[in-house]
Amino acid sequence: MKARRSSGNLGKLMVYAPVILQVVSAMRRQQMAKRGKYTKLRKRDRAFDFVLSQAERRLGGKKTKRRGWF
Repeated sequence: MKARRSSGNLGKLMVYAPVILQVVSAMRRQQMAKRGKYTKLRKRDRAFDFVLSQAERRLGGKKTKRRGWF
């Protein structure tokens, strides 16, 4: 008997992850634009923004900002 090899759910997730990430980040930007610049975010919103930014960096969608001269 040969062992069957399937791509599995993780492979499918990695294919669709960049598209999902773009959609979620666009929705989040719309929410933040409606709310206003000086409104304090809730703890849940800050946590969600952190996770979203980490996912964007891991998938290469967003570069880290450099501070200072160099």
